[in-house]
Amino acid sequence: NREDTNPSKNRAKILQCLYTSRYKSHRDRVPKPAEGTCTWVTEHQKYQDWSKKEASGLLWLSADPACGKSVTASFLVTHLESQRNATVCYFFFKDDNTEQKSAIFALCAILHQLFVQRKPLSKYAEEAFEAKGEKFAEEVDTLWDILAKAVAEGGCGDVICVVDALDECEEETLAPLIRRITCLPGSQTSNVPLKFLVTSRPYHRIEIELSSMGTTIRLKGENEIKSIITDVTRVIDEGIRNLELVWGNHGGLEYLRELLRSSADRTFLWVSLILELLRNSVDGSRAELIDIVSTAPASLDELYTKILSKSTDHDKARRVLNIVVAAARPLTLIEMNNALTVRRDYESMRVLQGDLYPRPETTVKNWCGLFVRVIDSKIYLVHQTAREFLIKGSLPGRGNWQYTLSPKDSNFIIADICISYLSREEFSGSPLAMDARGRISKEAVNDYLEKYSFLDYAVRHWADHFRDSQDNGMELFEFTRLICGAGSKHCLTWFQVYWFNIRRYHIFPKDFTHLMMASLLGQGTVVGRLLEEGGDLNARSRLYGTALNIAAVEGDEGITKRLLQKSVKAYFYGKGYNILHTVCELAVIRES
Repeated sequence: NREDTNPSKNRAKILQCLYTSRYKSHRDRVPKPAEGTCTWVTEHQKYQDWSKKEASGLLWLSADPACGKSVTASFLVTHLESQRNATVCYFFFKDDNTEQKSAIFALCAILHQLFVQRKPLSKYAEEAFEAKGEKFAEEVDTLWDILAKAVAEGGCGDVICVVDALDECEEETLAPLIRRITCLPGSQTSNVPLKFLVTSRPYHRIEIELSSMGTTIRLKGENEIKSIITDVTRVIDEGIRNLELVWGNHGGLEYLRELLRSSADRTFLWVSLILELLRNSVDGSRAELIDIVSTAPASLDELYTKILSKSTDHDKARRVLNIVVAAARPLTLIEMNNALTVRRDYESMRVLQGDLYPRPETTVKNWCGLFVRVIDSKIYLVHQTAREFLIKGSLPGRGNWQYTLSPKDSNFIIADICISYLSREEFSGSPLAMDARGRISKEAVNDYLEKYSFLDYAVRHWADHFRDSQDNGMELFEFTRLICGAGSKHCLTWFQVYWFNIRRYHIFPKDFTHLMMASLLGQGTVVGRLLEEGGDLNARSRLYGTALNIAAVEGDEGITKRLLQKSVKAYFYGKGYNILHTVCELAVIRES
């Protein structure tokens, strides 16, 4: 086969560009289905209609919160892979992780899986890669066109994409993704052997878009009450069997099985939480176990309140939850340990190390109970509904926990932690090694990040948290001056790590001012403050020009306008221009 011997000449680089998320580990977060559950989906007529369709097709499985959509999606990936007559790719959206929020990451993950399983297909990304470099992996339309063309022309047979939790995709990239998916059936590309199976909550906005073409096959899980109840019963049965094995009490918990069946609602999450409470019971006595089930609140919100009310330290639990809710990605236990102990008054990392908790997982569990989960040493909320329970909305919450966290305040807390961490005296030391071309050594960065466990997170995300804390963030302005000011010893080292992560193939600038840094990082409030203070607003970086050059390249319209209003110059080919005056002069010339 000619195609089998004609892979892309840039295959390795293309795969690297597409590996933007750890999609396998994201799927591994999803609990394994209890034996016998989820099969009702594959037996359903709507699934059969979609499965038997030749060429393209879209199946939308909708269901209410906490009813097992992600578990079902993961089950379906395994089920489809076992058929061995199609290439199966997947992506699991989750809004607690920047790697799982965007349709761009989803399409990159799908293409990466496709090209790994069908090596010759990588050649269909060749043209886009040569034209745009690594940027080709940042555009929904480009990525989709590569996918459609590779499947249509590559002779790879059927390709099935399972995409979970569309409702947790960011709005900006969700719309173009849905538009592309819904255009597959019934369009000129209808002969493309590409099928999608997507899950989401039954939100009206998603229903409107997914049903726009009239060819979407929808399986309404929210209406399949009997099937859901049957699966919940299976989960209870498996949970009771496991408890009997743990306690060596085979057949002795039948009373508990019946009590759970009679009191369970139809959400898998409620049942799994009660089973975990039973597993964590103090003495496992009949009286205690009956009390746990019989006094369990009937709703998830009430159950969440009860779990958090048992915290051994409410203030520290609230701090943990603020950090988890605001974090750009799930923190590791080591990172959380640092985040909980760092304070503005620490000057040395040596002092900080002395205050670290010796058993961070146990500590976090004592504070937050079952409200958080630790998976592969990373900390997560127990479920998306837990996030919705915590974050303030338009409705008043009940009790001391529901709707008590503000995104602005949560971001301020973690911005304060990150900036305080970067202000340590250790980061004012020697800069990292660079090669003769002014590029930073990968080995030096890796060694540094290994030595300072919270540094990677703080470097990558402090600026975003500072921005998202809005006006609250200006309380930290003087600290940002310490780590961003021109000539600051604190600035050079962390900025080198940031530059390596974000722009590793560009020469590192040693001459950025605070205004340039704020323009690069999108900190409009800081730019405004620095413009009011005056100073050398037209300072120029030898390689990257003034703050105006930097803001324009970043495409930040708001900051660019602010700089123009203060007549900050831009440099082109070594010469400075007042852009507003230049535009006026050109207008006069054209009119004359």
